Amino acid sequence: MGTLQKNQDYSLLFGIAPSHSLKESTRQRTQRDSIWFEVRWIDEHDDNKRLIARYRTWSNQSLKPPYKKQVGWERYSLSGELLDREVRYSKREYNGYIH
Repeated sequence: MGTLQKNQDYSLLFGIAPSHSLKESTRQRTQRDSIWFEVRWIDEHDDNKRLIARYRTWSNQSLKPPYKKQVGWERYSLSGELLDREVRYSKREYNGYIH
């Protein structure tokens, strides 16, 4: 799974209703210790334009071999309660390791 860039991709990932909309509210990219970190906050609005949920998405990419990557997202209620979470980690395509 790559880093998702488009709102329609997020809509499918989050499983939101077709009549709802998503709007990115903030994005932050930083680099620390040879790792890129990207965090986005996305707001979900219902068909009456009311804010109903917030999502935090992230991607962490190592800039050194073996270039490990972590991507994930969390859904929060308006009161700040964590409702749902998914995290994915990169893995090798084969099991041939060099020692």
